Amino acid sequence: MHDPILVIYTGGTIGSKPKDADDPDSPQIVVPWNEFRQSMPALDHLGFDVDEVSLTPPLDSCNVGPNEWRFMVEAIEAGYEKYAGFVILHGTDTMVYTASALSQMLRNLGKPVVLTGAQRSAMVDPVRNDATQNFMTACLIANPKAASIPVIPEVVIYFGGVILRGNRTVKQDTAGYTAYTTPNLPPLGEAGESITVNTDLIRPIPSGRFNVRKRLDTGVLPILMYPGIQDTHLVERQMDDPNVKAAVVMSYGSGNIPTKPEFLAAFNAAIERGVVVANVSQCDRGPVELGIYETSAALLEAGFVSGVDMTLEAAQTKLMALLGDADAQQMDVDERQEFVQRAFEIDAAGEMTTSTYLTDFGDRSAGDLDTTSGSTPVRQAIRGASVDGQFTNDKVTRALVRLRGVELTKFDSATFTVRIFLNLDPDATPDERAPGFAGRFRKSSADVTQLMVFDITRAFQATVRSGDRLAVTLVLDSKNAHLRWRRAELAVFSEAA
Repeated sequence: MHDPILVIYTGGTIGSKPKDADDPDSPQIVVPWNEFRQSMPALDHLGFDVDEVSLTPPLDSCNVGPNEWRFMVEAIEAGYEKYAGFVILHGTDTMVYTASALSQMLRNLGKPVVLTGAQRSAMVDPVRNDATQNFMTACLIANPKAASIPVIPEVVIYFGGVILRGNRTVKQDTAGYTAYTTPNLPPLGEAGESITVNTDLIRPIPSGRFNVRKRLDTGVLPILMYPGIQDTHLVERQMDDPNVKAAVVMSYGSGNIPTKPEFLAAFNAAIERGVVVANVSQCDRGPVELGIYETSAALLEAGFVSGVDMTLEAAQTKLMALLGDADAQQMDVDERQEFVQRAFEIDAAGEMTTSTYLTDFGDRSAGDLDTTSGSTPVRQAIRGASVDGQFTNDKVTRALVRLRGVELTKFDSATFTVRIFLNLDPDATPDERAPGFAGRFRKSSADVTQLMVFDITRAFQATVRSGDRLAVTLVLDSKNAHLRWRRAELAVFSEAA
């Protein structure tokens, strides 16, 4: 006999029926588990036991939130050793929020947690519905040995024939049976005549001990960008609320928002107070590219952090989990802000394609390169620091040196040239044939903003590893130029696991 699974019944359309038995068009109500169970006789033929816990009373999903998420997490924690996996029956409207939240709350998850529901209940139409098939298939996915499929150690949504990573999912249809999709990730599997799993996409079974987060902080505000918002005080009024600890800005395209100074000032002031401001795109596909190019100087300088290709729901619930983290609760405002900012940009549960690891070269990384006195070239070494992050170089997609607070106070030509060397000995002559030569970069003096970015990926991959100490030397070759910066950092972008 195979191990049992646990069903966590929360309600939703899958557990609904007309309030008036004689009027199929009367408003629907969510029924208790025992009544719902009678509509699913196929459960008796799965070949393994199905235990159950229920919200009391079961709810429409619009009423499901952090308290109910905690109930689910505690049920999984209590039954983790006993059950092969878990199925959560849930309404469709907020299923993605629940899946995203649970992916952050269930840490080192080594068993499947499968959310499903229905667009049409078997108690409404016992002949033509998606409830029975969704539920039965979800039970099989939750019991991989019984189904003879690989273990999917993740929070997933099964709906309409596809297995989707929960924190990558968006709802695309209010009525169709294929209600969900993952725009930036293929399905983890499909269920047709048989259940197939794409083992190249599923996350590895973790080696660490399963543990849970139970505390969430709801002081996270989503802010939609739209043409004209920059001419209002709406953002300022919302961000002034002392209960707001983080905001998710839904930006245009690859991370753009209006750059009107008075508008950005509202974000600047909030960040100065310790609020975390994250940037995700309104577009379903493609990433936010904050800090990769000089064009994002204003947002990066203000302290925005990038959600890359996270969904709104994933970003919202990730911030709620990070702010509620036990460690964060013990920190002062500035410490908490830095902790959340750093952790937000690192993939934790497959919610984003790329993690960003930031190494700050510190208060003494300011620089001043001056060739106005006639000496050319001039060089300056940025004091070394240990490279932060857990990554392997074959997964690094970009490594960038970023100078913040840049000023070009004097120049005689339209462009100027800077060479970058990694770990150059102070007494050595800069040699472009050396492995640590990262490149010769020609910058337009007209385009100099507060941020200057140098792509050092090739040399970084060849000479530096995670945890290594890295020093960066800049050589200014252009005559009669004066380049200064306030601070330097290294940003390493790595493919998530």
